[in-house]
Amino acid sequence: MTAHRTLSPLEQAYGAFSDSTIQAGGQAAPLMRDLNRVQQIVAGLGAVLRIVGGNTVVEDEHDPSHPDTMPPLSKTTQHVLITMAAAICEQLADDIETRAQENNAEVKP
Repeated sequence: MTAHRTLSPLEQAYGAFSDSTIQAGGQAAPLMRDLNRVQQIVAGLGAVLRIVGGNTVVEDEHDPSHPDTMPPLSKTTQHVLITMAAAICEQLADDIETRAQENNAEVKP
């Protein structure tokens, strides 16, 4: 008997297309897997951008004389998050361009 290990939420794969849909997708299966990856990435990017955008509200509301108020993110942290989001966007664009070049090369004009 093999032990069944429960995956943590960070180890689980989340996607709009289920595994069974991808398996039934035939030639579209690689594109469905790519779209699942894109969906996961943009969902994460949306969360990062909401954090950075919401930080302005935290900055306005923070009162250093009241220790129970949440301090805002530092400018360095904001910069790191924005830079990470930009790098992910650029990588995703490059991945799509590479996939498109591969697929375009397979089709004769």
